[in-house]
Amino acid sequence: MNDEPLVRGHRVTYLPGKRKPGPQRLCRRGIVTGPPVLDTDTDVTWVPVQADGTHETVAEWVPTDAIIDVVAPT
Repeated sequence: MNDEPLVRGHRVTYLPGKRKPGPQRLCRRGIVTGPPVLDTDTDVTWVPVQADGTHETVAEWVPTDAIIDVVAPT
């Protein structure tokens, strides 16, 4: 991941955490839906991401160390 701060609209590729129902993939893609949040207890920064192809209204929280590629909105 590059050093540019993540903001709403960035497209990200990330490694999924827990297995979810349906076809399993090595990577997922999605769009950042809000600002990153630092969990000061664990020192992990989490990013809300709406995964491509989902219709869920709640974003998936992805740790920044699981994000492997970022593309800024155009």
